[in-house]
Amino acid sequence: MTADLAGPGAATAPPWLTSMFERDDVAGLSLPPSATCTFHGRTTSAAAARDFTARTLCGWGLAGLVPDAQIVVSELVTNALRHAPGDPADAPPIRLRLVRHRFHIGCGVSDASARVPAVSPWSDLSESGRGLHLVEALTAAWGWILTRGGGKVVWALFDASPTS
Repeated sequence: MTADLAGPGAATAPPWLTSMFERDDVAGLSLPPSATCTFHGRTTSAAAARDFTARTLCGWGLAGLVPDAQIVVSELVTNALRHAPGDPADAPPIRLRLVRHRFHIGCGVSDASARVPAVSPWSDLSESGRGLHLVEALTAAWGWILTRGGGKVVWALFDASPTS
């Protein structure tokens, strides 16, 4: 996947994170540790994403980030499922990638939709619209990358410094 940056948050995506999403095969390259999981349009994908995130972060010794990261990946995967073009059963897979880089953890969810995320207004009575507000509140930064050939990666960055 080769990425073209777009969107208000994309310009602030760190190069080490965007480079992970620009390549499908990163084996043998000097890149930060990462883990990838693929989902095929199932209603259980958000739960699987939360489990994958917990296992990965605990394996990296970052159990303290698990609760916030699980909420964020759950929201991003759910949005990818919700906005998938056409029949979810026939849609290209959704991919979750977690990247560990010094004092940050990056996560990205790629999907085939070119529809970019937008924070919507909400109230206490709203039935939806809170998800990206949670992503914004729980992460250091987030944004998206539109990919050549269609689709996007919605990314989020967590502070994983020793004092956090």
